[in-house]
Amino acid sequence: MTPQTLFYILIAILVINFIFVKILDSLNAKHFNDEIPENLKDVYEEEEYKKSQAYKKTNHRFGNINSLFSIVLTLAFFFLDGFEIVDNIARSYTDNNILIALIFFGIIMIGSDILSTPFSYYRTFVIEEKFGFNKTTKKTFIVDKIKGVFMTAILGGG
Repeated sequence: MTPQTLFYILIAILVINFIFVKILDSLNAKHFNDEIPENLKDVYEEEEYKKSQAYKKTNHRFGNINSLFSIVLTLAFFFLDGFEIVDNIARSYTDNNILIALIFFGIIMIGSDILSTPFSYYRTFVIEEKFGFNKTTKKTFIVDKIKGVFMTAILGGG
């Protein structure tokens, strides 16, 4: 099997998985407007159930945007040789294969964290706030991010 064939198999797996997950999510989302089931009417308050459904809808829409951004970025990284660029950067620091791997994955994880932070911020301070679930301050958010970076560096991944 040639590297190019393997490359396109990997791309196909990523795209097929994305489409499959989005189809399943859409099938689930069709039920976000359903009335409270009869056998649960004595368990849930009508208003709380509607709030829960609205929260699911909002998270579903936001999740679609987030996952679309992620798949587009991943595919762009593949097609624009991003992994090769990161590998070359890692190899420019050392010849030790273990250190190359650590640097490589460190760069990927830091980049991923930087790119996902705005989405995490929006989810916490807009969506969670809108539905009254947010108990996090901006200071706590930033401190937690910094702690996460240190924990990842110490423990080696996440």
